[in-house]
Amino acid sequence: MTVTLPYNLRPLQGLSEKQVIEDLAVSFYAARRVTLVQTADLAGRNLFDFQVLLRDRRIPLHYDEADLEHDLVTLRELP
Repeated sequence: MTVTLPYNLRPLQGLSEKQVIEDLAVSFYAARRVTLVQTADLAGRNLFDFQVLLRDRRIPLHYDEADLEHDLVTLRELP
């Protein structure tokens, strides 16, 4: 997919392509459009670096009770 943004938008002036892509990735994650792994890949970062980016921007990780229960079941099944 190719996205073309107008260069005369003041908020975008001075941003690198990498910064714009990271901003889009963070927005997609915050809107729950894509997973954490997918957004980290989109931003060109490893999972842990992307989590730091989210933390720095005060975007909470999406982790609910169902996720916790799934993790607890997985832990119980470990040898």
